[in-house]
Amino acid sequence: MAVKKQWYDIVTPKAFGETVVGETLAADPKFLVGRTLNVSFADLSNDFGKYYIKAVFQIEATDGQKARTKFIGHECMRERLYRMVQRGSKKVEAIQDVETRDGMPIRVKSIMILRSNAGTSIRNAARNRMKETVIAVAKENDAEKFIGMMLTGELQARLRQECKKLTPVINVEIRKSEVLGQRKIIEGEEHKALLAAQAKEQAEQAEAQ
Repeated sequence: MAVKKQWYDIVTPKAFGETVVGETLAADPKFLVGRTLNVSFADLSNDFGKYYIKAVFQIEATDGQKARTKFIGHECMRERLYRMVQRGSKKVEAIQDVETRDGMPIRVKSIMILRSNAGTSIRNAARNRMKETVIAVAKENDAEKFIGMMLTGELQARLRQECKKLTPVINVEIRKSEVLGQRKIIEGEEHKALLAAQAKEQAEQAEAQ
């Protein structure tokens, strides 16, 4: 005999207003745990200027007919990133793991666009300043606030403010973030993967010179 499936409302975390952002069908609620859902941040914030941001949620528990989620990261649409890079401009990228004031480890992937005359030393200095600023802001704020700053553009504004002290900044974006979970960051294989990504990033920068 076939098991009857039921519909469950997918609900965002409290920080995102506990909003119903979709529904899913399951015969047993335990099968829902771990499923992920991409949601336009424009729909969550009513700020349609943020149409290019996809917030990613993962179901972690069920409560009656509600599937409760947690935020696990975000990503910018490729079209947004392509438009940021102007002809002749210089692209500076960074990948780093940071920890918020309340101990949440988050991987942050940033991109900054500089003028075409920005030399290697300036680009390296801007990258370092960008990474230092992300670390500082994470330490100053709890996870909820820090995530909000990435999604609303507050962190990007802070990065622009700090880096323009070194060189003119055309644009800056947090292109992707990943919540790494409640564990100590950048250890073992994960550390090796991060170092490999950073090495690739530096090689691409060198080729672009």
